[in-house]
Amino acid sequence: MNQRSSLTARYSAVQGSFWMGYCVTISFAAVYLQGLGYSNASLGLILAVGNLLGALLGPEVSARIDRSERLSAWGFVWPWLLIEAVFLLALIAVPVRGAVTSAAFALYVAFSVSLNSINLKLFVDCVHGGQGVDYGVARSMGSAAFVLASLVLGVLVKRLGVHLLPWAGLVMVALQGAAHLLLRRGYAPAAVRGGQSEHRGRTMLAFLRENPRFSVLLLGAALIFFGHNTCTNFLINVTRQVGGDESTLGALNGFMAAVEIPVMFFFGRIRGGRKSVTLLRLSLLFFAAKAAAIPLASSVPLLFGAFLLQAPSFALYTAVIVDYVAETVPFEDSAKAQSLAFSMTTLGAVLASLIAGKLYDILTVPQTLWIGGAVTVTGVLLALLGSKE
Repeated sequence: MNQRSSLTARYSAVQGSFWMGYCVTISFAAVYLQGLGYSNASLGLILAVGNLLGALLGPEVSARIDRSERLSAWGFVWPWLLIEAVFLLALIAVPVRGAVTSAAFALYVAFSVSLNSINLKLFVDCVHGGQGVDYGVARSMGSAAFVLASLVLGVLVKRLGVHLLPWAGLVMVALQGAAHLLLRRGYAPAAVRGGQSEHRGRTMLAFLRENPRFSVLLLGAALIFFGHNTCTNFLINVTRQVGGDESTLGALNGFMAAVEIPVMFFFGRIRGGRKSVTLLRLSLLFFAAKAAAIPLASSVPLLFGAFLLQAPSFALYTAVIVDYVAETVPFEDSAKAQSLAFSMTTLGAVLASLIAGKLYDILTVPQTLWIGGAVTVTGVLLALLGSKE
């Protein structure tokens, strides 16, 4: 029990530092790029390119780990963090709108978001190696760290300006490096190795072809997260629509993460003896409810109220999808399956960045949110069909 608690604490540090970095990378992306003079469509294109590259990088790296006897998740951590730091330094060196900033920010997003695929593989290896980690607790600490980062950044950006954000990103990279060093010290050799198994994992295309229902679930998830990211990637637009500003955005991001924490932290108790698929389907239904509640909000308090549904939708989904994949996919395919599940959130962000950015420029905020909501409902129906007992 003590070993499990210690390793959970170490993995919590990895999750916490990652989601603090994610807060800078994604939640304040629109604030940063708009502050440099980018339009919604332009910043949407940058986020789309970055997220698309991230969605390709994560599963590709995971598939290589599954198929290799030499590669491990650890071997990718430090190159990823170093590359993030390089692109952040480029943003600091060239703090104006232009080709350098556009390319550097897109690549920063790509390597930042795809690092979570490596983090998930570390979790799977740990559990498979016989070292228990409570993922729900660790992920809840990620949300708690996100709350802290969002609240602090909201205040600092309002006072000091958007050029603070690349420096904040460097701090988050350093924290992630420290967290991974801490986690590495707690791993036994059996859990440090990559995706070795008695059987090699299949290629990505072979895996998807042989798991058609899982593929339908992934498609549904991508559409759900299109609707989710239509709101969250452009949350500053939604916030201003109801009378808020940058500090409201920081508080709202913090509030969303805060309501996630109890669900994730107590997920083990919430699940109890229930099947993971039952809770997965419940979370999908709440995504549809949230997609309707947000465009109906006409004031800042009502918008905060709508985001209470973040708990039974996003928070529950985030905790249960890891268990669901682990229980329905063989270990030799675990890295790519977990990475694909996470990458659907990224693919949804890509679609939202490409399409919603343009929609915000030509339609009203509520109209854009309703379109996102319709796509979410479609995704919910597909994901329900793709889930299996």
